[in-house]
Amino acid sequence: MTLSRRNILLGGGALAAATSPAAAQAPLNVGFILIGPVGDFGWSTMHDQGRRRMLEVLGDRVRATQVEAVAPPDFDRVATQLVRTGSRLIFTTSFSYFQATQRVAAQNPNVFWESATGTATARNLAIYNARFYEGRYVQGVIAARKSRSKTIGYVASFPVPEVIHAINTVMRGAWSVDPQMRIRVVWAGAWFNPGREADAARALIDQGCDVICQHTDSPAPLQLAEQRGNVFGFGQASDMTRFAPRAHLTSSVNNWGDYYVARARAVLDGSWQPSDTWGGLDSGMFRLAPFTNMTPEEASEAERIRDALAAGTLHPFEGPITRQDGTSVIPAGQRLTDDQIRAQNYFYQGIEVQMP
Repeated sequence: MTLSRRNILLGGGALAAATSPAAAQAPLNVGFILIGPVGDFGWSTMHDQGRRRMLEVLGDRVRATQVEAVAPPDFDRVATQLVRTGSRLIFTTSFSYFQATQRVAAQNPNVFWESATGTATARNLAIYNARFYEGRYVQGVIAARKSRSKTIGYVASFPVPEVIHAINTVMRGAWSVDPQMRIRVVWAGAWFNPGREADAARALIDQGCDVICQHTDSPAPLQLAEQRGNVFGFGQASDMTRFAPRAHLTSSVNNWGDYYVARARAVLDGSWQPSDTWGGLDSGMFRLAPFTNMTPEEASEAERIRDALAAGTLHPFEGPITRQDGTSVIPAGQRLTDDQIRAQNYFYQGIEVQMP
């Protein structure tokens, strides 16, 4: 069952019936709150596919209610309604919900909560994410090979640590090929807004960027690259090759299904524990789509970098790391810890935008 935020109350009536005393032995009811529409072809589409995979594997042991396109100010109302109508496990699928998820988890201690990205767990709250920055590093290497202007454009959503360290990682990958590379950033101010995303990509291309990266959820930036010609781009969250067959280079392809199956099964068998999951390329939580519009040599190099990241023989956050203002973060021989990566609130040298 997928509900819009407008008909959550109507959907709740159906849930109430499903969790009545007569259905005391009913299957586990699992709630999903999505930041974008199921049809965004990116982040929310892939969470929906994960939900479908959970239903396929666990069958009649679970039921699911999903509410899509929930703006952060509407989160508490939607989450509370899911609890009232019987959801015992609720996935909240955006960092924009994290603080609110912490609050409602404390208010509802008998419900298991899972936040897609976050910085802390609690007795009934787990966090999960994928190390998408590994894919960003590969994107940086590819972008440096493809760019003629030596300038990468980055369509960003919000200046939160997850987005900041992603931009930094693209820079690290690009500089591993050519220290003359630069990144320009335009903030879209939204996770999903195709019009703003396209406008941001247009502004970057007009400034001379000829490879477009994005940390927003629709294919709009990639489609604009396709329309302009002689501009390349990367997809976000799903394989977006079909949206830009001449411009697409690769995409990060998210896979939440196995995680959702495991966490729902843990609630069913009583083994659920709060956990902090952050899976890399070796975990299966995401992969890179086929490399397209590259020479065999470029594709071979991208595969080699991808495989080294998955094997742990290459790490994007090895020192030396230097901020925009020239101050050192860590020297050569050191590596940022996971907590330091998650807390990044600064840009590296070579990134031509100030922190908002």
